[in-house]
Amino acid sequence: MFGQQVARGGRRIGQMARSGQQSPLAAIKGAGQRRCYAEAAQAAAAPKGRIGRGLGLILYGVAFSSIGAAATWYSMVQQGFSHFTDAETSKLFVPDTNEVQRIEDTINNHPLVKELRSRPEFKESRPHLKMANGIRNQSLTAGVLQGNGKMVVPPIAFIEDGGKSIVSITYIGDQVCGHPGLVHGGFLATMLDEGMARGCFGALPHNIAVTANLEVNYRKPTPANSFLVLRGTTTKVEGRKAWSVGSIETLPEPGEKPTVLVEARGLFISPNNITWHPSLSRRERNQLRSQRGLTIWLTGLSASGKSTVATALEQHLLHLGLSAYRLDGDNVRFGLNKDLGFSEADRNENIRRIGEVAKLFADSATIAITSFISPYRADRDLARQLHAQTNQDGDEPIPFIEVFVDVPLEVAEQRDPKGLYKKARAGEIKEFTGISAPYEEPLSAEITIKTHENTVEECVAQITNWLSEKGYIKSVEVKN
Repeated sequence: MFGQQVARGGRRIGQMARSGQQSPLAAIKGAGQRRCYAEAAQAAAAPKGRIGRGLGLILYGVAFSSIGAAATWYSMVQQGFSHFTDAETSKLFVPDTNEVQRIEDTINNHPLVKELRSRPEFKESRPHLKMANGIRNQSLTAGVLQGNGKMVVPPIAFIEDGGKSIVSITYIGDQVCGHPGLVHGGFLATMLDEGMARGCFGALPHNIAVTANLEVNYRKPTPANSFLVLRGTTTKVEGRKAWSVGSIETLPEPGEKPTVLVEARGLFISPNNITWHPSLSRRERNQLRSQRGLTIWLTGLSASGKSTVATALEQHLLHLGLSAYRLDGDNVRFGLNKDLGFSEADRNENIRRIGEVAKLFADSATIAITSFISPYRADRDLARQLHAQTNQDGDEPIPFIEVFVDVPLEVAEQRDPKGLYKKARAGEIKEFTGISAPYEEPLSAEITIKTHENTVEECVAQITNWLSEKGYIKSVEVKN
């Protein structure tokens, strides 16, 4: 019977693919979806014993993947590997080919996605991108199963407040097949396991769960090279337990109804060995230390004077009786970030880590001073958003003061204390900011200083007076 169902499904899908209509969805599915369905039907008609053994192996694998997928996220949260916020993940994915860009555009422009974005009860994210690259590469669903031919774009998830439901949209290629041209049932079960669990996190203690039971029913063969929609709804919650029903369906053309391909129901349990230890609020800590924690983020070209100003600023604030600590690009590279190079990905990770560390210092009611080139606006914006988050009720956002050290490239190149510009011009240094890699100037920095027009003391005075005027430090006027 199983073989007959797949054969019938293969013929139906083949007829659909040969219909000749080229909608935006069909254009992307393309020739890859039209191939191999006759082969799939022949394979499905294999002897019953062979199919039985194969199906048994599939179900055996699904049983273990059902336990493992949600457990991966539990382990990640337990160990502190959830690095990015929901808002940050929506900006992290960059398509690397025109085809992937078309897939991304099709999803973003679909009426379903637009409708979900208009509903305030749903929060959008790309959950697989919450992990840093090093951790993501070790994950089955966030690493191994991502990429061309597999989960081509990271799923865009919309999760309803309170863990009530989830809707997730993605595109599946042709390298995760069981039969040629048909997505493997174990892969679909893993999608449901992880998606349904994630959808009910908000209804459970600690916002995390592991899979206790998952029952999957395959309604129709799932064609490869397809846009798919995963839905999950929390139906019942009792203490640490949540019951959920879910499905995977096609992403329909506007005006058409989706086809349900797989249905499931599961039980997810929040572990009982996690304890949240309440702490002082940020406001209370600031009051006890008699100063407000904040981050002063100096950004600019190499040799613009960032480190010189940051060093003088730190000393001046300490002399004023304030707790301050400087994080400098050169120094951090020897310790915390010594494993990183200078590729764009490593530069992004370098700035992300610095943003996290600066936030910790500022959260302790210390003035964190960072001096990094940080050439990309997106990275600086992520650091700013990180500081805007609150950990508990009563917290206030951490002030993030961006200081643009505005120096013309020719001035920085004339200074060149390390000879880096000379090496970059000679081609000895690749991807050097300002020469062979871009520097994106801040669009709305809180403070702009010009070290080629003012002395170090004058720049420090400009920053300190601004902090005083805004009420971030005790009223003090520093003379230029």
